[in-house]
Amino acid sequence: MKVLGFLSFLGRAYYGFQRQPNKVTVQGTVEEALSSLLGEETKIKGAGRTDAGVNAHQYPFSFPIAHRVNLGRLCSLLNRRLPIDISCSSLLYVDDSFDPRHSSVEKTYIYRFSVKKKHATLSDSVAYLGDYDFDLESFKAALRLFEGEHDFSNFTSKKEDVDGFIRFLRPIEVIFDEEEMIGQVIFRSNGFMTYQIRLMVGYAFRVAFHRSTIEELTEALRKKPRAVTHYKALANGLTLEEVTYERIPLL
Repeated sequence: MKVLGFLSFLGRAYYGFQRQPNKVTVQGTVEEALSSLLGEETKIKGAGRTDAGVNAHQYPFSFPIAHRVNLGRLCSLLNRRLPIDISCSSLLYVDDSFDPRHSSVEKTYIYRFSVKKKHATLSDSVAYLGDYDFDLESFKAALRLFEGEHDFSNFTSKKEDVDGFIRFLRPIEVIFDEEEMIGQVIFRSNGFMTYQIRLMVGYAFRVAFHRSTIEELTEALRKKPRAVTHYKALANGLTLEEVTYERIPLL
């Protein structure tokens, strides 16, 4: 029997989602709480890794369970055990064939940032870039270069990739409030690689600040042999917003 749950968490205090030796992670924290509640060691499986400091909203995870229990009560008790920056919105019984990572068809990430104005109460999920002139149109133009299918080997720290670093990105949406000077960038794809979004956004910020040009970014995307860029946007601005499935086989 398998249970599917959905977590929301702020990543600032965690070394990413995936369990790691001698590191405080979201997975390790949730497993400790669940194991205590269920009276046996419980391992969870997530929808994929998140970088250290990255946030998530409605992040899917699953775990095996030996006997049926009241999942509403278990969810409530789990939230009492979890720290303030991790919450579970629901738990559902699903078919054993369901896999939160491999059953997904698309992931949506949002990168949130502010310039000029610093919003202290939003600092956990909005990256403050500083008091600089920001060229919104150049920023949008830079991001458009990443749309469609590309070899993103220069925009990930992965050493190897079974798909040859090829990924397809849907049209990238940029929303910017010129009064509050807060923006968000929405990315959708069937898969992203380690640091990919933060490296793409980081380079686009450089173009928006006129520290790099569109031509330099175009060359960085196409350059061979591989030369990984190093303009990485701050982690706290990135949130895994949604994981999409064709179907969730509920029991």
